[in-house]
Amino acid sequence: MRTLGGGSAKAVFDILSITLPIFAIILVGYVVVRFGPLTSGHMRALGEFTMLVSLPCALFHAVATRSFGEVVNPSYLITLALAGLASQATIWTVVRFQNVGPMRRALGVLSAATPNTAFLGYPIFLLVIPEHAGPVVAMNLLIENLLLTPIGLLLIGRADSQGQAISQGRLFLRTILSVLRRPLIIGLLLGFAVLVLGVSPPEELTRFTALLGQAAAPVALVVIGGSLVGLNLRGDLTLAAQIAAVKMIVHPAMVALVLSGLAIIGLPHLDRELVVGALLTASLPMFASFILFGQEAGHEGLASLAVMISTCLSFATINLALLILL
Repeated sequence: MRTLGGGSAKAVFDILSITLPIFAIILVGYVVVRFGPLTSGHMRALGEFTMLVSLPCALFHAVATRSFGEVVNPSYLITLALAGLASQATIWTVVRFQNVGPMRRALGVLSAATPNTAFLGYPIFLLVIPEHAGPVVAMNLLIENLLLTPIGLLLIGRADSQGQAISQGRLFLRTILSVLRRPLIIGLLLGFAVLVLGVSPPEELTRFTALLGQAAAPVALVVIGGSLVGLNLRGDLTLAAQIAAVKMIVHPAMVALVLSGLAIIGLPHLDRELVVGALLTASLPMFASFILFGQEAGHEGLASLAVMISTCLSFATINLALLILL
């Protein structure tokens, strides 16, 4: 893990030396779409390449080339799970008492604890905790895609199917299958299969996946910036701000609370690198694909506003987390 020097001014400078290049690349993505020569269509293509090819290869390589104990840490997984569920319960309760409809309430739950691990988290982890970046992303995506995201999708499915004859079991199965078909999850599960079987992947395969995986971080950052151009920002600003506040303030607080209580629930404390990974994860903005779910649900403006607000706030939350942790 990168170690920062003493002195408040120097510490701030060292933190900015980590985060400014990250956000500068995001700005590059915004500029090349806003003023040319690239377009939103180019960003969609680059995003699909990252999600379908580069990141799955990076995840496979990160998991398949390590030991099981390096990739699966029960304390870390339980921390993310409990903090995520608490954040989802918080936004559900807040908007429920405001009589917000079931679809918008479901969108709030979907976004409250699902950070942009793949596109923004991975590049930051590579700079701050390089030896743990792969395992942290792998464990993050396990909790996000196998627990937190399905809860949000189930609520969206229930809201969308009101008045229709669809069983809860069928809805659950449809949700789980939609998650398991994602290339990120396929790459992750293939890596775990290699790990569990105890076989060593061929050197040619590890080099192939490593090279493709190296493209994930910079391309993902450009896509984040380019995707902010042309967002539909006509929506419920108050609700979007509440959703962003839960993700950017409540979620990190919940992670810190669970980390402080690990011993109370009988779990070993995390290594410092994993503590950094967990708190940085919670400090990330919500995942960019949230906009797509908002479009499908008929609330594109709400989702776009929430993503925009959380992305802007993340410059403060990520820098603050790094200043405290490092």
